[in-house]
Amino acid sequence: MGRQDNGNIDPTLRALGSLGRYQMMQIAIISLSTIGSAYQLLGNIFIGRHVTSYQCAGPGNDSSQATELSALIFNSSHVTYGQCEITVSNDNFSSDAQQYPCVYGYDYEFRRDLSFRTEFDLVCDRKLLGGLAQTFVIMGQGIGAVIASAFSDRFGRKMVLVLSQLGLLTFGVAVGFAPSFSVLAVLKFMLGALQQGVVTTSVTMSLEMFPAEYRSLKTLIGSTFWGVCSASLALLAYLMQDYNWRHLQFLLSAMSLVAVGQWWYVDESLRWLVANGKKEATLKVLKRAARTNRVDLDHVIKTLEASTTHEEMETLTNGDQHQDKDLPTQVTSIPEVDEELLHTLEEKQTKKLTLLDLFRNRRLLRNAALMWFAWFTCAFTFFALYMMSTSLHGDRFLNYFLTALMELPPSILFYLVVDRVGRKWATRPFFALAGLGLLCSGIFRMYAENTAMRTLSVVSAMLGMVGASGMFGAIFFFTPELFPTNMRTQALGVASLAGRCGGMIAPFMNNLADIAVWAPGALISSLCFLVVVVISFLPETKGRELPNTVEDIELWYQAEEEKGDGNSTVTK
Repeated sequence: MGRQDNGNIDPTLRALGSLGRYQMMQIAIISLSTIGSAYQLLGNIFIGRHVTSYQCAGPGNDSSQATELSALIFNSSHVTYGQCEITVSNDNFSSDAQQYPCVYGYDYEFRRDLSFRTEFDLVCDRKLLGGLAQTFVIMGQGIGAVIASAFSDRFGRKMVLVLSQLGLLTFGVAVGFAPSFSVLAVLKFMLGALQQGVVTTSVTMSLEMFPAEYRSLKTLIGSTFWGVCSASLALLAYLMQDYNWRHLQFLLSAMSLVAVGQWWYVDESLRWLVANGKKEATLKVLKRAARTNRVDLDHVIKTLEASTTHEEMETLTNGDQHQDKDLPTQVTSIPEVDEELLHTLEEKQTKKLTLLDLFRNRRLLRNAALMWFAWFTCAFTFFALYMMSTSLHGDRFLNYFLTALMELPPSILFYLVVDRVGRKWATRPFFALAGLGLLCSGIFRMYAENTAMRTLSVVSAMLGMVGASGMFGAIFFFTPELFPTNMRTQALGVASLAGRCGGMIAPFMNNLADIAVWAPGALISSLCFLVVVVISFLPETKGRELPNTVEDIELWYQAEEEKGDGNSTVTK
């Protein structure tokens, strides 16, 4: 079986009380990050409301070209205002017809200030720019996922989380003042990058807070928060539907003010602190957690001594000359560390890791590559469903609300089965369901003139969203378990980058559907079914301590090979 995993922190978490009041309060405050990150990611659906009915406006512009055209219109007996051109002729026939661009602007089905698409006239030859707004968000997510995750592993989770939240607030408000589409696009890119700073760090912090037997609880809590926040966006948009889109943007951005509370009440990840030898911060977190959970601090410290590395504990204790002033005196005393413990800790010193280490290890790289494909497919599916939700038959607010609400059932289902059947078997059905739902929705939309078919198309899309939400929650949970502590957030960030490549394509599925309504479903479902197959080649992490080093992961494979575990298909 080989020796035990290095750098175990799970025993310390159990000594503190696995589901204690401290852990519940921490994860609740961290989960509040979901509000701002969800709103900024999905807000384009409403502030950039899709426009389908419009035509060229009549005279009213004083430009030279408009003045010349006005004379032609005045002297012509027949003028047609089309969607993208003004046709002028002297009779009802087209023999002498001349076409001109919409120099007077456009008349829309709703007020111009209700959407940035209409305010910036993102129609006709500028139509694709409307979809690019969301693409810039997702492009920013890809870059931000890599940069923010590297900073998180290097400098700590909390700092990146809070600064990213403040960034969402700042740039979110700036979007509301954007004078042009080009400025809006740049700001949207920044929002995407900062949004991933929030998501990757909050996911990692939540995952690292629980021992192995309770890690699935993070998925239930996180996914539930995300689903509720996403659905609540429909309510806010409905209440603000008659207001300028900029006002809605200001409201969505204000939700990131929770960063102020997080700075004061959220603690750094204990796993990260121990792995990086942060002595004073580690002791402060242990004191606060022990006090809040009402457990014996001495017992917690002894448990930490018995399960961490010598050099880590030596760093945590030597030179700790400053007593914390903000904690009660009954929890400030720390038992002395004996020489045997220091020797144990020294043997298990944690090495600093970079993404280059990911490419140096064949097993890590293979697992990462498979997860990259799964992330690409997942984000492609998820965002395509969201972007197409308001174009489905029926009320756009209700359709979006139902789409977002479909994120809740898979969270509960995944939580109930993941520790029983394992990560891989809990993930496969969601990809299969998403693929089937999208395929059927595309087929039913081909017969949209039939009321029953339109209803079936919406129902199929909702089922697809159940699958898409489930697989997003599954891979968000599964991915960090495959990588060591000082690479965990970086690996999650690079996987998220792969996902954003799929997400950048998603906004254009509406354009593809204009050509062939069945095409988006057929394309995305084929990728989902392929993931069902390739996910078999990933290792199973059920019941395992989160790996602290690359060597811990190597020990997984050695143990599985010794047992002849059929779940492991990865070779040396």
